[in-house]
Amino acid sequence: MSTVANRMKKTVSVTVAPELYQQARNANLNFSAILTKALIMELKKVKALEWKQANTAGFDELNRINDEYGLLSDKYKEF
Repeated sequence: MSTVANRMKKTVSVTVAPELYQQARNANLNFSAILTKALIMELKKVKALEWKQANTAGFDELNRINDEYGLLSDKYKEF
């Protein structure tokens, strides 16, 4: 896990369906560890989406150049 997950923790309140809560307790699951891991994964997805959106213009320009001039490797294609 990242260093963020190992820092001092903050107590928060979450709402969970009662049946899920009971099943998780019966399975001795660690809510804090599961939530931390899930949040890290979701935040990575958000950062990736933000990066993609911030770089869309650059991708569009590269695609335009490729469409106009082709790739340098095109002459080596055998398919």
